[in-house]
Amino acid sequence: MYKIIFSVNNNEEVWTLPHCPPDFPIPQPEQHHETYEGLSRDYRRIGTLSLRHMEWTALLPVRRYSFMPSEASADGWAYVDFLSRWRDKKVPFRLIVLDSKGAARLNMPVTVDSFDVTVRKNGDLEYSIAVTEYKFIK
Repeated sequence: MYKIIFSVNNNEEVWTLPHCPPDFPIPQPEQHHETYEGLSRDYRRIGTLSLRHMEWTALLPVRRYSFMPSEASADGWAYVDFLSRWRDKKVPFRLIVLDSKGAARLNMPVTVDSFDVTVRKNGDLEYSIAVTEYKFIK
């Protein structure tokens, strides 16, 4: 079972999501190359890597389910509050994806582009989120 973790400000606040979708995307960046036409042949310039982008839909329960990681909260609205507060402060998030053995398969700073929540009949929350990699300026 994979775990998805969001943190901010060097782990000032850390939240493990309660549900990882079965087909969770792990993006690889595209590389932007350019080809130039020369007099005798074409030349290829190796380009920079693009920012990675991810989107997924999952569940934020309002009660504990057996599939949830033990460190995940059973208060779906607390996740909504966490994401809303830090987005409003314009602070990038760190997105970490751990595999079933605890190895980090993804660890990147991101901005949350969109975050939409729907209340289901049973009170649980379904959300869809889109994030884009954030590069710190050195």
